[in-house]
Amino acid sequence: MGEPITRLNPQVESQVQKILFVQAIELILKIIMILPENNSIKPGPKPYDYRMVLSLCIFRILLRKTYADYEIEMRTDLRICKLLDLQILPGKSTIQRGLAQTKMDLLRTINSILLEDWMKRKLNILLDASGIRIVGRSVWFSLRAKRPISRRECDKIHIAVCSDVHVILNWFITKGKRHDSPFFKRLLAPFKFLGFVLADVGYLARKNVQYVFDRNGAVFIPFKKGNTAKPKSHPAWKYLFKLWKVLPMLCKSIYNQRPKVEAVFAALKKRYGDRLDSKGARMRRREMAMRFLAYNIRIVICYQYANEHGLLLWVRAKQ
Repeated sequence: MGEPITRLNPQVESQVQKILFVQAIELILKIIMILPENNSIKPGPKPYDYRMVLSLCIFRILLRKTYADYEIEMRTDLRICKLLDLQILPGKSTIQRGLAQTKMDLLRTINSILLEDWMKRKLNILLDASGIRIVGRSVWFSLRAKRPISRRECDKIHIAVCSDVHVILNWFITKGKRHDSPFFKRLLAPFKFLGFVLADVGYLARKNVQYVFDRNGAVFIPFKKGNTAKPKSHPAWKYLFKLWKVLPMLCKSIYNQRPKVEAVFAALKKRYGDRLDSKGARMRRREMAMRFLAYNIRIVICYQYANEHGLLLWVRAKQ
């Protein structure tokens, strides 16, 4: 991960922190209650509404609480209980099971509802990938057993970020050894209107360049030394190659906006941690997706506050 060139405005961040609790839980409930009810009838005690459990999963991560913290602090919080019309919230086991049973497509649907206003616009999108550590065994055990932890023992997060507001528009989470290029189309597939698409050389492929061109977008990916202008049935490749040759300064000035995505990775890892503690891949990836949602909810609240008070949302980071 490189160095971020922007950061969240400290003035906005400090003021939003005072109102984050109330505004976040209200926003989460507003979005989650749009989802359909689960009307399936099963024997046994009536289960909690899955939407309520899902809301608590997201809110727990937004507040950076462990399951133990949830049991001690959040479960009896009258502010949350009053909003959910409960005397006491579900236990941590219920929250864990709710997270395990949640499908990734449902989390993407929630994200689409949250970012509905941005999804309708013509988007300038930044693509990148980064690793996040997984905790499969302790460092001390690895030393004793002579099994050093490899740098590759991580999950890889692939994200598409809006270049203006820095919200996470789409994501995929894979094993650490997966390449970036195959996820180019999948990350861009949900968007109706493409503007500039900026990505590093890991996403360079003729079919990826042609994909953006066919959707009336403009892609900026630097070429490698061995690349040639041969289109190989992808005419957009030849056009982009010549553009980088004729107007290199213009292309570089546009491409140099791509490091803004590092600000997103930096914010995610600084606020929610740079490791995933769950042992199973399914739980790890859903936990990471919840972090994306928590991050987006916080940024949306900051964006609304910045607009109301005439402040910049993002400012240049100190180098």
